[in-house]
Amino acid sequence: MILIPTGSALGMEIRGMDLREPISVADSAAIKDALVRHCVIYFRDQHLDSQGLVDFAKTFGPIEPYGSTLAQYLLPQQQEIIVLSNIEENGKPIGVVDAGGFWHTDRSYVTKPAWLSCLYALEVPFDDDGTSLGDTEFTNTMAAFRALPASQREKVEVLNAEHQYVFRWSKDNGSMPPVRHPIALKHPLSKEPCLFVNKGFTHRIPDLPEDESRALLDALFEHAVRPQFVYRHQWQKGDVLLWDNYSTQHRATGGYSLPKRRHMWRTTVQGFDLQ
Repeated sequence: MILIPTGSALGMEIRGMDLREPISVADSAAIKDALVRHCVIYFRDQHLDSQGLVDFAKTFGPIEPYGSTLAQYLLPQQQEIIVLSNIEENGKPIGVVDAGGFWHTDRSYVTKPAWLSCLYALEVPFDDDGTSLGDTEFTNTMAAFRALPASQREKVEVLNAEHQYVFRWSKDNGSMPPVRHPIALKHPLSKEPCLFVNKGFTHRIPDLPEDESRALLDALFEHAVRPQFVYRHQWQKGDVLLWDNYSTQHRATGGYSLPKRRHMWRTTVQGFDLQ
């Protein structure tokens, strides 16, 4: 196993592993440690089937079900995988087309937010000059928290924020009630504080007046995604990439459309009780 940092505020490439092979206890511990310290890790040139991807993800814990929000895009032969794709069959997309073009944290809107997300690139679109399209950007929320002004850091250390899935697209129908999480979330494994708010699913700070809540959240959203905290991943076919949802936010950059095809499988590892 060879570990190669990206040179950005987060991210580590791991070379010398075929994820189809069983992972030793020592290698599993080293991968987990790299994830906790570097927030994002990836492996190039992998050749997994759907069961192999799930088996690899289960190295880190039980799989989080997606049936509550995106059941129509689950992989038919492997319900623990959700498909992200712009490919159409019979006039309908085979997966989620708009795969998060806004800064967000996966599943922050549930009581036990997902710990790890695992994304596997089956097809990657390329520009005419050979440049890959559809990069994913990640930001390091531990670094962002450390860089807050002291007065702001002290303020948010005692505040919770409300996260909700439906507010972004529709009126609240009661199907997925809001949940509250600490803004200064202590990572369950490293105990490092993370700036746990995201523009996609965090919409208010209940203990503040509405105008003050809005102003503080907008400032935190802007701060969290400053370039010095960001790593941009350029996808290659065969990439398997994992990210820690407590210590990151991410967004898809887009920039492609059919006939340029993008096809990804994602599976997600359950998280910890943050209350």
